[in-house]
Amino acid sequence: MLSTKKFLSAALIATSLVGGATTAIAADTKDAAIARAQAQATFQSQMNTYVSAHRAIVDARRAANAKALADFQAALASVTTDAQLQAAKDARKAAVAAADATAKAALAALVKPAKPAKPAKETPAPKASAAPKA
Repeated sequence: MLSTKKFLSAALIATSLVGGATTAIAADTKDAAIARAQAQATFQSQMNTYVSAHRAIVDARRAANAKALADFQAALASVTTDAQLQAAKDARKAAVAAADATAKAALAALVKPAKPAKPAKETPAPKASAAPKA
């Protein structure tokens, strides 16, 4: 009978300890989950801004390259000598190089946002062992 009382009291103490730890962990988890959700929302907003800026840079580069090609094709219609053809080619190369340099500089200045840190895994609570029988 005495050993049964010891076992029951140990079980009650272990249950109360586990129950108390669970409520504390639940409170920490809720706050951590809210913080994680806010960090993720901020990251998503920053990524959307980054992607939009990156697309704008790429589109500007494509537009500049298309203009260089259109100017080159227009110049080809009036070319009569090899020197004029070479000048048109050089002008196109210069325009493409300028567009590429501008895009490369803009992309280098663009900073990709850092991902929020993943939450640390909680260490599992030690399992309560049964009290030794006396």
